[in-house]
Amino acid sequence: MHALYAIPSFVLLVAALAVAIALTGFGQNATHRMLRRQGFIEHNEVGGIMIAVAGTLYAVVLGFLTVVVWQHYLDARQLVVQESDADIDAWHEVVGLPSAIRTRVRDDMLAYAQIMVRKEWPAMRAGGSDPKAAMIVMDAIDAVASHVPANGAESNAQQATMQQLTAMHDSRQQRININENGVSGFEWSILGIGGMAIVGFCWLFGLRNARIQFVMTATVVTIIVSTLVLLFELQYPFRSDIGIGPDSWTGALDHIHMMQTGDMENMRE
Repeated sequence: MHALYAIPSFVLLVAALAVAIALTGFGQNATHRMLRRQGFIEHNEVGGIMIAVAGTLYAVVLGFLTVVVWQHYLDARQLVVQESDADIDAWHEVVGLPSAIRTRVRDDMLAYAQIMVRKEWPAMRAGGSDPKAAMIVMDAIDAVASHVPANGAESNAQQATMQQLTAMHDSRQQRININENGVSGFEWSILGIGGMAIVGFCWLFGLRNARIQFVMTATVVTIIVSTLVLLFELQYPFRSDIGIGPDSWTGALDHIHMMQTGDMENMRE
């Protein structure tokens, strides 16, 4: 599977369509030669009703899984935004804590964002993650949680920072879990069997012009295969080249750099 995700999405789509359409042409030709005495044209009316029912049932299953996978993808994208925002917010919220803790947490937030761009995202393309990221978050949590507030301001800053660090930790865990769970093998089997059944049904129709029938069947195959390729590319939101990139983390790094070089002294420390 990793080898397939290494193929550019457009190339994979074109290759899948080319193979599927070629097999469709071969299958239709073989079917019509093998059953040429059965009179395909005579059964078009009844066959049309039956394929309408079968096609509708398959469309319901395919559409349902498409919606589920798309929602899966949108949830993952939202988690990335939440995680990167929490990183930036923790950088800001820690301003109310002593200098030593503030420096430690901000160093962790910068290192975390850098790891996301340089190591974690490349690792997620293969379905993995960088364990060092979790240790960085825990170091920041330890620095903040072990501090005993001297006044109400520090207490408020501690609480706010802990909320952001917890949100970072939880979002990362959910993101990793999403990238490990896609469409199951059983579900792919159902989609494959249904798709082959619909295409096979198309072979049982008969037109006087075989080329026109092939074009019609190839159109059905194109729709089915294109949707299946889309499901494949989106089922793991961080693995394909149309998946979710580290843009939010690049923006977080730019924001932190702006704070470090800006005019506000408390943001530079």
